[in-house]
Amino acid sequence: SSDVCSSDLKKLLEAMEEDIPYTANEILELLHLKSKDALRKNYLNPALESGQIQMTIPNAPKSKNQRYVKSSCEKK
Repeated sequence: SSDVCSSDLKKLLEAMEEDIPYTANEILELLHLKSKDALRKNYLNPALESGQIQMTIPNAPKSKNQRYVKSSCEKK
């Protein structure tokens, strides 16, 4: 249900285009954030836990090539 979405999560999902992999830095810029820690704690981790975004390299979360992709579960 949509009330699980915090406003931070909603902001993240609205900023990301579907099927486009973003780096953490790109998401920082999209959301006009300064702190990568805040990005992880308030946006990426909750979105990953709820399955709304996915890592392109799930077995290496800290990889410098890591990208985040919005899950396309909103489709059918």
